[in-house]
Amino acid sequence: MTMLPNWMLSRGQDIWTVFCVESRVLRTGKLFLLVFLLLTDLVKGMEWIVPTYPVTTPYVNSMKCWTCEDGAENNYHCNRWAPDIWCPQGTKYCYTFHRMSGNESSLVVKKCATEGQCTVKSVGCRDFEGTNTRECISCCEGNVCNPEVPRNATDAVFATLTPLNSAKKTNPFLWTILGCLLVLYYNSYRLYS
Repeated sequence: MTMLPNWMLSRGQDIWTVFCVESRVLRTGKLFLLVFLLLTDLVKGMEWIVPTYPVTTPYVNSMKCWTCEDGAENNYHCNRWAPDIWCPQGTKYCYTFHRMSGNESSLVVKKCATEGQCTVKSVGCRDFEGTNTRECISCCEGNVCNPEVPRNATDAVFATLTPLNSAKKTNPFLWTILGCLLVLYYNSYRLYS
């Protein structure tokens, strides 16, 4: 029987006690590793239940909108069957068209829109005399910003994140060059005067 040096053992322990405790720890570790690997494999197999999506976006400033370009009878059906896809490059807004007969929805169209399709003049509501029909259009800027439909002038708005009438900004590089030239001129003036 091989004995470990006394400094490796606690009081009253022999090699067999240490071996049994060590093997129990190793067996427990192996069991935890096996359970972890089985759970990892199970989660990988569940991708059909919980789909995973790529983290990256297709292009800079890409966005998504609720979309039902072919139209739906109401907002519920539009949003329920809306595909989860990225808007094409060049679109900036989410467009929503809502037609109501009385208080009931009769048509909802949602899509990604360009700056030309969504303007301050294109949004709002209009009533058709004698038919009890109202059509409202709203536009918004932002990722999936159009879950609701416009029903009146309060909802049929153009909601943007960036100002619509932003003045053309001067290139900051130009200001840096002008500042450097001014400093050089001032220094040369002081040097020769």
